[in-house]
Amino acid sequence: MPGTPGAEGLAGTPDLAVPDLVGRAAEVAAVRRTLGGGRLVTVTGLPGAGKTAVGLTAASAAASGFADGSLLLPLEGLRDEALLPHTIAAALQLPDDFARGRLPVLAEQLRDRHLLLILDTCEHLLGACASLIAALLPVCPKLQVLATSREPLRVPGEAVVAVRPLRLADAVELFGRHAARAGAVLAPEHRATVASVCVQLDKLPLGIELAAAQLADLQRDGAERPLASLLAQLEAGHDVPRGDSEPGRHRTLRAAIGWSHELCTPSERLLWARASVFTGMFGRQDAQDVCASDQLPAETVAAGLSLLAERSVLLASQRPDGSRCFLLPATLRAYGRRMLRRLGQEEEFTTRHQRWQDDYRPQQDTPAGK
Repeated sequence: MPGTPGAEGLAGTPDLAVPDLVGRAAEVAAVRRTLGGGRLVTVTGLPGAGKTAVGLTAASAAASGFADGSLLLPLEGLRDEALLPHTIAAALQLPDDFARGRLPVLAEQLRDRHLLLILDTCEHLLGACASLIAALLPVCPKLQVLATSREPLRVPGEAVVAVRPLRLADAVELFGRHAARAGAVLAPEHRATVASVCVQLDKLPLGIELAAAQLADLQRDGAERPLASLLAQLEAGHDVPRGDSEPGRHRTLRAAIGWSHELCTPSERLLWARASVFTGMFGRQDAQDVCASDQLPAETVAAGLSLLAERSVLLASQRPDGSRCFLLPATLRAYGRRMLRRLGQEEEFTTRHQRWQDDYRPQQDTPAGK
């Protein structure tokens, strides 16, 4: 729709561009299987985990089953949620009918279409996306929706497929593929260092892709021991830049994490910063002991842990006794630590964490991946 903010570049794509995936067969199969029996599937995961790649791969494989094909709408550039119906209508090339409004026109036009509607990057438009989907699905019986978001849309009937960090072997293979594509040279003896690089990046595909490209740049610049230099940069907390025209939130891994930070409430951001003192798994009571204060009461900490897990900031798992425990991945932990430092609270909460360790020294908690 010319002149509509946020709608530029949005169009249907009958032939979806499918990325090169490694280690995501289970997630793709889960999305396809869920699409086979559900009307709304949302792919969630950490920033940089590859939600879009998984969603598009599954959608491409399933597209032949939809008589009217698929329609992909990347929503990152859309900032005004009121324009969401207009954006979809423009992509469908529907006629203007300002007297009736866009939503009734959309519902009428989609009522008999057997279409897969793909809404990519919904997290900043959660309410608008949820309301639109909840309005369309009951009156459009052949319509199915595949969404990607850092948190669920919370629409009745929604099925959620979570994309977790890669297994280490898959992360190393993905790094090798991206490095070769970028022109970097790797030898078998580099495998252990590559694995260390991948661990520093939480085995997240976006970070791995950026780091592989950075390695190629270091080799072209004649850097001494370029792979070791890359690992040292990551261990020192430096970000890995991207030189192409990717959207802002994908130009660096830190930018992708910053996008998630912007979407959090002030209390969630504060809990994220304070929880960065934990280097491994921790439970609800642990977080309350270390992170709670007059500014962030214990009950707010307890609720915030669940909310940050829903927002794909914390990874949640279950202990043998049935209680939940949480992990703040290294890249998000480093981001939180920078925020804690800016708040002037790093020394206070590092000390509180050290006292907690001295008092409890929990034996059952180990970092993820061990």
